[in-house]
Amino acid sequence: MPRLNPTQTPRSVDAHLARIAWQWLALGLLLYAAFPAARGYNVAIGWLWYWLIAAPLVALCAMYRQRLWSALRQAWCRSTAARTTVRKPVVAQARRVALATRKRVWLRAA
Repeated sequence: MPRLNPTQTPRSVDAHLARIAWQWLALGLLLYAAFPAARGYNVAIGWLWYWLIAAPLVALCAMYRQRLWSALRQAWCRSTAARTTVRKPVVAQARRVALATRKRVWLRAA
């Protein structure tokens, strides 16, 4: 199966935008941990946890998606290589017990 390689070089992340997203996420985590009211629902904007935590996290994942995919690919390759090189321990086969030594359980009608 052919491997698809991108023809363009990956674009660098805008440092100013990334800094804003990281600060937004840090502030959202602090607010979420410090104020129980930040865990609720607001009629104007909806669930506050989404705007405090999930939205900046999704933005950061979108900005760093190429780095995340390459790190995930490297981890996956390492784990498959480790799985193929690890030898399974040799376990002896179980022996059958002779019929005379087995306990027989008889069913009796009550």
